[in-house]
Amino acid sequence: MNSFRRLIHEVHRRSLWQVLGIYLLGSWVALQVVDVLGNNFGLPDWFPPFALALLVIGLPIVLATAFVQEGVRPQDSGDGAPAGGGGPRAVPPARRGPLTWRNAILGGMGAFALWGVAAGVWLLLGPGVGGGSAPADQRSIAVLPFSNRSATAEEDAAFFAAGMHDDLLTQLSKIQSLTVISRTSVMQYEGTRKTIREIGEELGVAAVLEGGVERAGDRVRMNVQLIETRTDRHLWAETYDEQLSAANIFAIRTDLARQIAAALRATLAPDEQQRLEARPTESLEAYDLYTRGRYVLSGRGSTREGVEAAADLFRQAIAADSAFAPAHAGLASSHYQLWVLGYQHEQEAFPQTRAALDRALALDPDLAEAHALLGALLRADRRLDEAERQQRRAIELNPGSAEAHRAYSALLLDLGRAEESLREARRAVELDPLSAGARRGLLSRLVFAGRNDEAIAESRKLLELEPNEADAYYYAAIAHTNKGDLEQGIAAFRTALEMNATDPYYPAGLAWGYAVAGQRDSALAYLGAAKRAGVPLKEVAVVYGALGDLDRAYEYLDRAYETEPATLSGLNADPSSDALRADPRWDVLMQKLGLD
Repeated sequence: MNSFRRLIHEVHRRSLWQVLGIYLLGSWVALQVVDVLGNNFGLPDWFPPFALALLVIGLPIVLATAFVQEGVRPQDSGDGAPAGGGGPRAVPPARRGPLTWRNAILGGMGAFALWGVAAGVWLLLGPGVGGGSAPADQRSIAVLPFSNRSATAEEDAAFFAAGMHDDLLTQLSKIQSLTVISRTSVMQYEGTRKTIREIGEELGVAAVLEGGVERAGDRVRMNVQLIETRTDRHLWAETYDEQLSAANIFAIRTDLARQIAAALRATLAPDEQQRLEARPTESLEAYDLYTRGRYVLSGRGSTREGVEAAADLFRQAIAADSAFAPAHAGLASSHYQLWVLGYQHEQEAFPQTRAALDRALALDPDLAEAHALLGALLRADRRLDEAERQQRRAIELNPGSAEAHRAYSALLLDLGRAEESLREARRAVELDPLSAGARRGLLSRLVFAGRNDEAIAESRKLLELEPNEADAYYYAAIAHTNKGDLEQGIAAFRTALEMNATDPYYPAGLAWGYAVAGQRDSALAYLGAAKRAGVPLKEVAVVYGALGDLDRAYEYLDRAYETEPATLSGLNADPSSDALRADPRWDVLMQKLGLD
C-alpha cells in the first residue's frame, strides 16, 4: 500500500496527468490533419491507422520520459556544503539517459517524418496516380448512364433506365458532404470505351458508379458497382431484383444513395436522411409518365415541340396521381421554358407557371426544383429579395445541383454582388465540368462583372468543349468591345451571327458593336435585322444608347417596362447599358424596377 501511495505521489509531483492531457490533445490534432490529408490526396486506407499506431507507441515513451526527466542530482548536506566535509569542489553534471524531453520530441518528429515520407512516396509512385491531374475530393462521384439491359430495346425500357439514373443523381446531390457530377457531364460517357481511371481524371472524381437496369414483365433488376478511379478497386457492388412497383423503385434508389454515401464516408444529416426516404407517389403509371416527360424535356427542351410534348406527359402524370408533386414542378418548368424560348409571352406563361408551382410546393414544401424555379420566376418579376430566399432554399435542399448554383449566380449579379455571383458560377462548373451551359453561365458572369480578359480566356475553354458554341464568340465580342478592341469585337459578333443567323441577340450585339465604334449606318442596319427577328426591346434601347440617341433609347425602355418587364431584370448589371446611366431617367427607371 505504501508503494502504491508513493507511486501516486510521484505521478502528481512529476505532473504526469498534465503531460498525458497535452499528449492526447496533440494526438487528436495530429489525427485530424492526417484525416484531411488522407481524404484529399488519395492516400490508402492503411495510412490513418499507421499514424494512430505511431501515436500509441509514443505514449509510454513520453510518460516514461516525464517520469525520469529529473535525472540524478548530487547529494546536498543541507547547509550549502558538499556532504562529507572538505572545501568547495566542482559538482558533476547530472547523468543524461536516452529518456529526455529532447529525445522524446526528436523521436516524435522522426516518427511523423517517416509517415510523411511514406505518404509522399505513395503520392509520387503509388498506384493510381496519373496524368498530373489535381487530387480528387475523396467524397466525389460520377454516376455513369445506366445501360438498358432489357431483352428488347423498346422505348419504354430506355426511358425507365434513364429515369432511374436521373433519380439517383437527384438523390445523391441532396447530400451536402458529397460532390456529385451533374447529368449533362456524365451523359457524355454513355457507351464510352474510356477506362474508369480516364473518366475519373477528366471529371476530377474519386469514384465512379456504373451499372445496368433490366425491366422484364413485373420485375425490375439492377446491377451496380462503385469503383475507385485511382486504383480501379471495387469499393462496393450490389444486385437488386424486385417486384416492379413505385415503392420498390424508390426503395432501391434510397438504398443506393445510402450505400454510396457509406462507401465514400460521406455523412448523412437527419434531414438529408428523411429526404432520401421520401416516396412522392405510389403510382407506377404516374412515375413512368413523369420519367418520360423529364427525358423529353432534357433531350428536346430547346424546341417548342419538345417542351410541349414534355408538358403533355407531365399532365398525364398528374392525371394518374394528382398528389405527385414533381409532376406539377415539371409542368411548371415546361411553361417557364416556353417563355424562355420566346414562344409564350410572360402574361401567358407566368400565371400557368406559378399555379403549377404553388401546387407542387403545397404537396411538398421541400421540393428543391420547385424552389429554384420559383426563385427564377420572382427574379423575372424583379422581386429580388424574395427570389434570393427561394434560391438559397433550393441550394440548401439540393446542394449538388449545378443548375441551382447557376441560377443563384445570375440573381446575385442582378443584386450587384459580382464576386459572389462568380463563386456560384464556378461551383456550377465544378459540378458540371463538361456542360457547355455551365461554362456559358460562367462566361456571361465574367463579362457582366467586367472581367474582360478572364472572359476571353473562358470563351476559349468553352470553344474547346463545344467548337460550334456561337455564344462563346458573342460574349467574347462583348468583352473585346468593353476593352476597346473594337475590330476584334465586331469580328467576333460577325462570327456568332454566321454560326446562328436565327438568334435575334446576335444582330443586336453586332449593331451595338458598330454603335460603340461610331459606325451609325451599319449599327442601324443590323438593329433593323434584330427587330425583325424579335429581339427584346431592351436590346434595341441599348443600341440607341450607344449611338447617343438617349430619347429614343428611353422610349424603348418605357415600352419594355410596360409590355415585357421581365427582360429588364438584368439591366442594372449589363455593361452594355453604360451609355444610359448618365441620364437622370436612369435612376427613375431603376426605382420603378426595384433595382436601385
